Amino acid sequence: MDAAIIEDYARKLRAAGAGATLVLFTRGGQEHPAHDVRIARDLVYLTHDAGETVILRSEIVAIRFRDARAGASRVGF
Repeated sequence: MDAAIIEDYARKLRAAGAGATLVLFTRGGQEHPAHDVRIARDLVYLTHDAGETVILRSEIVAIRFRDARAGASRVGF
């Protein structure tokens, strides 16, 4: 997935504040929830309740953003 798309969703996540979540979907069908997202070159760092997960950017196929206050959910591909 393009870094600009991931960065855009990361900005939305930070702006939404507590309770907002991103879920990144990978080619293998796995879902990775995150409370914070950082990008460094081809790696995406996800911060979640259990710690941190690192995923190759090329493995991400979709992102779901959920805003806890608005109850809204958006999906990006």
